[in-house]
Amino acid sequence: MATRNPAGMPKILFDQGKNLYYTKMSYTDRVGKLCRKSLYGKNPSEVAAKIKQFNKDKDAGLIMDADKITFGQWLLRWLETDKKNSLEITSYSNYQTQINLHIIPALGGTKLKKLQRIQLQEFFNQKAKDLKPASLTLIKAIVVNSLKAATVDGYIIKSPAMALKLPTVKGKEVKPLNKVEIGALLTAGKGSPLYSMIYTAIHTGMRVGELAGLRWQDVELKAGVINVRQGVKYHQDEKAYKTGSTKTENAVRMIPINSNAVAELKRHKAKQAAEKLEFGEAYDDNGLVFTKPGGAVLSLSSVRQQFGTIVKHSGIDRRTFHDLRHTFASICISQKVNIKALSQYLGHATITITLDTYGHLLPGDKEEIAETIGTYLAGI
Repeated sequence: MATRNPAGMPKILFDQGKNLYYTKMSYTDRVGKLCRKSLYGKNPSEVAAKIKQFNKDKDAGLIMDADKITFGQWLLRWLETDKKNSLEITSYSNYQTQINLHIIPALGGTKLKKLQRIQLQEFFNQKAKDLKPASLTLIKAIVVNSLKAATVDGYIIKSPAMALKLPTVKGKEVKPLNKVEIGALLTAGKGSPLYSMIYTAIHTGMRVGELAGLRWQDVELKAGVINVRQGVKYHQDEKAYKTGSTKTENAVRMIPINSNAVAELKRHKAKQAAEKLEFGEAYDDNGLVFTKPGGAVLSLSSVRQQFGTIVKHSGIDRRTFHDLRHTFASICISQKVNIKALSQYLGHATITITLDTYGHLLPGDKEEIAETIGTYLAGI
């Protein structure tokens, strides 16, 4: 059964099996193939509205079967096509984690064309209760950039993510170890395979991945210098930790080390040499400073677990391996080192990162301002 249609409007028919009105529209896809699309509605007016929207979308250059794809499907396609070859392996793995763990479970089933700004904002408001600011920022970047790509590729006309706002989340407070706690930690770590690694972290502020990727060829013991040139990262595809590039370009750096750190590394090198003799040909010599027994690349997750056990035995408050980096930085700041030099030593991309992370630890700033202005204006 057909209904009367306005001029230029395709025929609207009635499907008795589905008990719905419908029409069929023709369009040419991106490769020039002629395709047909059925539009259904409860009444002719609803079908007519869909015809108008169809023509509007076609004139705007949208992909006409875009209403079939979900946001989750689009995210995975965008990740594979746009990001896999442009992201460093750790960053790509992080993108995968955020998409699969947070975005898809909450929003993945929503049709891409049906996704609304309010829906996204509610998602971020909810996630702000559980996630750290850095995770929220990354998830927002993923959502915004993937939807921007969807507009470029003709799946949607306008991105629903353009006006998103991240809720204010209080970041985790940096909690460095004090001198007593450092002593307790090192005492508890004596005899542990991690001892020298922990000692070096406290004396250099190096990241755990940088320490695990450190090679003897990059350590100049006579000159008292470490050249940070690579790190260890988890490769999702191979399910293994492997050496590779550093976290960022700025992480590649030369850092001087003190005589205590040099002495500890010499002691560790001698111990490693004895281990090589014990293992003989079975030793997996990667030239790394810190390894598993037998020379294999360290598992960073195992390092963190072992470190947690040492912390527990030391009796100090719970800390992570990364807190050793914070400890190094806080010691330097307490001794009023040049903040720009510290930023370069830590391998931060900008001094802003250093100030944002450790600025609250800078001693006596307000008092110094008062004294400085008072001295300058003395006698006026």
